[in-house]
Amino acid sequence: MKGRMYMLELQSCYVKDLDSKWTMSHLSNPYHLLLFITSGRLIYWVDDETIPLQKGDVLFVPAGSVRSGSAIEYHQRYATFFGVQEDELNRLGLPILNRQKTFKLKVQNFPYFKQRFSLLNHHWLMKGAYLDTFCNAILLEMLSMVNYDLDYEEVSSKKMKLVKDIKNYILKHYNQSIKLQELSEFGGKTPNYISCIFKEVTGFTPIEYLHDVRISMAKDMMLSKGMSIREISEETGFCDQAYFNRVFRKLSGCSPTDFLNEKSG
Repeated sequence: MKGRMYMLELQSCYVKDLDSKWTMSHLSNPYHLLLFITSGRLIYWVDDETIPLQKGDVLFVPAGSVRSGSAIEYHQRYATFFGVQEDELNRLGLPILNRQKTFKLKVQNFPYFKQRFSLLNHHWLMKGAYLDTFCNAILLEMLSMVNYDLDYEEVSSKKMKLVKDIKNYILKHYNQSIKLQELSEFGGKTPNYISCIFKEVTGFTPIEYLHDVRISMAKDMMLSKGMSIREISEETGFCDQAYFNRVFRKLSGCSPTDFLNEKSG
């Protein structure tokens, strides 16, 4: 990729099927490497660190690293080498590119990530119209997914369990009056801690999540039960219909009445 308009500069992309005899001598990395294993097992060494890899693993190797490898069995891998303009690092907002550290993670959505890597490889091989735009957009999405999954892995198991318990509590009691103080007492932590950890893990505050659950349930009721909007608002735990209407419009972009008319029309 040439020119200053693209934040990422793709250098190569490929998919390879390699047998159990495959080995690679020490090679210096002039660019960042993103490696994705879709089948089989192998071992990588990066700057003398031993990294076993298997299906579903993503390996990020920063530029300047020295790597080598050896197959354990037949394996398939996708790989792309890319550079990043120094003055674009902050704009990208991806910590993995700033910390210049090799890491491995298990990608959460294997089929989708493989599809995106396959599409990136397709555009790279075809060299068609809008090559730079397609490749830059797909690679940026993939790196965002990797960073998201890495952030998710780094959240402690205790935090994950606490958030899971709170979500289950909300799902069980969504049709009742739920306050942050009540969730605090349930989780055994301060309200501020509960709110911060919940948002760190899910991207929502507990109350935002509660509203999302209630509106989702309300939509199901609208489509499957012959209940009035007032009855549905009460059934989903809202204190009054006007408040229900405001939250519904905020999350859905339309009023409950418009939603019903659209679905029934």
